[in-house]
Amino acid sequence: MKAIILAAGQSSRLYPLTKDTPKCLLEVEKNLSIIELQISLLNNLNISDILVVTGFQSKKIKQKLNDKVRFCFYPDFMKTNNLFTLNHIGTELDDDLIILFSDVILSRELLKECIFSPDDYNLLIDTNDISEKTMRVKLEEGSIIDLGSHIPVSEGDANFIGIAKYSRLGANNIRKKISELCKDDMFVEDYYTIALTKLARTGISINYTLNNNYHYWTEIDFLEDLENVRNNFSKIKHQLFLND
Repeated sequence: MKAIILAAGQSSRLYPLTKDTPKCLLEVEKNLSIIELQISLLNNLNISDILVVTGFQSKKIKQKLNDKVRFCFYPDFMKTNNLFTLNHIGTELDDDLIILFSDVILSRELLKECIFSPDDYNLLIDTNDISEKTMRVKLEEGSIIDLGSHIPVSEGDANFIGIAKYSRLGANNIRKKISELCKDDMFVEDYYTIALTKLARTGISINYTLNNNYHYWTEIDFLEDLENVRNNFSKIKHQLFLND
């Protein structure tokens, strides 16, 4: 299995911290950035083939991570969202893989549940607190039928945690759907998850791992999110590298 970390975007909501620094390089504690924590978790679960897709301040990410991962630069990161980012690396969607947004921190056990799912499509979701800060999810008969920020908080059944696992078959189907959608400029602002909604409408079951054990996770979008992680990191650290 390979991992793809989407780290091309520029986060204006964390200005001025992200004016010259990619959000994924912000530190949760001294000498430990968000993306380094993700890589450590993946390595801990025996995933060593990791592709980081860069864009904004690409050189800084490469300098920080060096030979820990592979890199691919996406040149149109200022013009499009990650639907087009994944289309740019479509040839990488050729095997079992896990795709991560580069601003998510989560417990090892929650990531492990997703990685070892037998499903062709398995998204991490949380029903404990439906928030406007992350993508909402609509569920029906045990499958995801829609997801995205267009779903009102009052109508969401869960939040998408920003990490998903796909089998070779699932990845191949996503690649084809993404390629199809990217032929239309109307989707330049969309997340790649729109491809999952489109696939769900064809009858494909988009499955999920539900965080019903209250494992730790957070998405860092705002300064308060980062400060909360930093202030509580010593308390949550034990959830990040739990033993089997």
